[in-house]
Amino acid sequence: MSVIYKEPKNRTDIENEADEIAKIKLRIRKLTLDRDKATLKVNEQYNPEILSLTKEVENRENALAPFVSSRKRELMGKNRSASSPLSMYGFRAGNIVLKNISGKPDAVVAYELLQTPRKDCVKVSYSLDKSAIKKLLKNGDETLREIFEMEICERFYVEPKTDKDLGE
Repeated sequence: MSVIYKEPKNRTDIENEADEIAKIKLRIRKLTLDRDKATLKVNEQYNPEILSLTKEVENRENALAPFVSSRKRELMGKNRSASSPLSMYGFRAGNIVLKNISGKPDAVVAYELLQTPRKDCVKVSYSLDKSAIKKLLKNGDETLREIFEMEICERFYVEPKTDKDLGE
């Protein structure tokens, strides 16, 4: 890994360093492309069988589940799982999901709860509409000028010219 140890003396030195950076970036692009092609080839080779086997496992689990469910006590006793010579099987409890059964949108229910002693079940949040603020600042809004200012941040970059053959 090389680093600039001395200050560029003139425009030619700066351009030479920028060109070296461009060459490195093009090499990164080429290596990334080669890696992605290799990954795609491996995925194309293995994904069909993986997909097929995954579907077979899902179908077999779905087919076996009702039989195990109907004989849960016999197979598992008070446990949530049982074992065979090559496996453990059983039922996993999923995450608890809160379901709004009121028929009203969540926002409406939240607003209604806010009007009751159940305020502790509602979150109210505020956020800035930055695009509206920018627009009003551009139009000269003095109230907002006391609170906000717009700033353009610059960041140095070097991009390779892809129409040039820079070599490798």
